[in-house]
Amino acid sequence: MKINKKQLLTFIILSCFVLTSFDNVQAFSFKKNTKNTQAVNVTKTKGVNKGVNKGVNNKKNGEIEQPPFTNEVHSVFTLNDCIENAIKYNPAIQASLFNEDVYKSRIGQAWANYFPAISAGLEVSRSGNKYSDGGPYGVPMKQYVTMGYVPTVSASMMLFDFGKTKATADMAKRLYEATKENTKENINIIIYNIKATYYNVLFAQAQVQVYEDTVSDYKLQLDQAWGFYRYGTKPKIDVVTAEYNLGKAKLNLVKAKNVLDVAQVQLSKIMGMPEYTNYELSDKLTLNLFDITEDDAIKTALDVRPELIAAKKSADAAKMNLRATRRELTPNIGIYGSYGNGIGNDYDLKSGQVGVGLNYNSLNLWRVKKQVDEARAEYNKTKAQYEDVKHDVYFNVKKNYMDLETAREAIVIAKLALEQAKEQYRQVTGRYKAGVGDAIELKDGENTYLNARLDFYNAMLNYNTTAAGLEREIGLPLKLKDEKVLNIDAEDL
Repeated sequence: MKINKKQLLTFIILSCFVLTSFDNVQAFSFKKNTKNTQAVNVTKTKGVNKGVNKGVNNKKNGEIEQPPFTNEVHSVFTLNDCIENAIKYNPAIQASLFNEDVYKSRIGQAWANYFPAISAGLEVSRSGNKYSDGGPYGVPMKQYVTMGYVPTVSASMMLFDFGKTKATADMAKRLYEATKENTKENINIIIYNIKATYYNVLFAQAQVQVYEDTVSDYKLQLDQAWGFYRYGTKPKIDVVTAEYNLGKAKLNLVKAKNVLDVAQVQLSKIMGMPEYTNYELSDKLTLNLFDITEDDAIKTALDVRPELIAAKKSADAAKMNLRATRRELTPNIGIYGSYGNGIGNDYDLKSGQVGVGLNYNSLNLWRVKKQVDEARAEYNKTKAQYEDVKHDVYFNVKKNYMDLETAREAIVIAKLALEQAKEQYRQVTGRYKAGVGDAIELKDGENTYLNARLDFYNAMLNYNTTAAGLEREIGLPLKLKDEKVLNIDAEDL
């Protein structure tokens, strides 16, 4: 088949479209912003970074990593181990990472307006006449049938649209950056939940230990009551009271163990492996001091808090959308080309065209005006939401900082109350052993000491949980001081 000049020209134009598309892929590919170095890793070990990177790699492979732990294997976890497990295996973080891909793909979809649009088709037609008893005016005619095949191909590409596509792509880019900050915020929240639950498990363990000690003490008191009763120095009511106290202590121990089991299951769930329970925690409730002032905490939070940055990116995206909507009043400039070649008996149709055009896509001035009004209102709304988030961050950081100071003072007071209760319990126990005290006095002393121990552990739990909450509100880990809130010895408890 011979190729005429028109066919050659059309082929050259289509080739240019294809080559230009490869150039545009490189020109409009979204490059990661390397200037944003704000990290929201609220842990202090390299293991967490490895967990984040591994989770990202699995996301890119389209896989969700499954935890390797089974209940046949016993493990010992530190707090950092639990955080690393959560970042690697918690499905909520994986969902956030995949959500980033969703918004990242929309950047390329926006730039697609500058890529060639190719259309192809095939028309098949059949036409003809058949006269059985002759043609018109008695002239015999034979059957005449025409079969035609008309394959066509066309392509068009926009050259310039006065910034509409760029504004739309910029909006998509801001939304993508906002989703990345949302992922960081989700990681912050999950790490806070890990820490709060981790401390709850430690508190539950301490609570179980307190009730186990109480059961042992009441067993000893029951033996003493029976001895005094046999010798006639104490009435049987002391034996009954001791038996009741022992039964109540055993019941409290059962409840405390159930609380511990529930807290551990909750920790396993947040780590992303809810069926794994064959592990223990290596840490105890700590009482560290943090090297940060209230002003520094607020300033740092306003600079790096992911939720605040995400709100700012959303406001920027709304601004880009307003810009794109205003530019709907401008036309598009593009080039186009098409070629068709008919094939069939007695059928020959060849066509081709190429040109440059300027057009409006169904321009409706009233609709565009209202769309601009909507985009402006949306932009104003996102700016107000950004300010609202900023105020919330300021308030929450300030509140958590004040709560942390209060929790620190509460520990000192709880420690003093514990020392007094312990001394009181030592005295009433000695009085009862000497035969001068009664069962009621002994029970009151035991309850006071029991509650003082639980109050002190609860004060430590509240202090650590509040510190984790302050880290979450700031978006960065708190720097520790070398000194402790209190020096606690095992015999103090």
